[in-house]
Amino acid sequence: MNYLAIKDLKQTRALRELLVREREVVLTKDGRPFALIIGVCPETLEDSLREVRRALFSNAVLQARRRALQQPPRRGEIEDEIPAARMARRGEPDSTG
Repeated sequence: MNYLAIKDLKQTRALRELLVREREVVLTKDGRPFALIIGVCPETLEDSLREVRRALFSNAVLQARRRALQQPPRRGEIEDEIPAARMARRGEPDSTG
């Protein structure tokens, strides 16, 4: 996996060549991963974007499941949340605050 510092984004030719060769680059800020840049084809842009979004959603669900296993919700917490979520979906103000 290739890493590129955010300050090096000005080197567009080098970035383009790296993406053609590697297809993905991890962008770093202060030495820490910050973003992922992936190469795409204009013809498949929408499909690529849809797949990236699907993967990010699946990862978010996985992380939520892991958190729930580590700290299970208290009894009744889910039942308390359901009416608030339904009111928010209808655009009604929350009665709890």
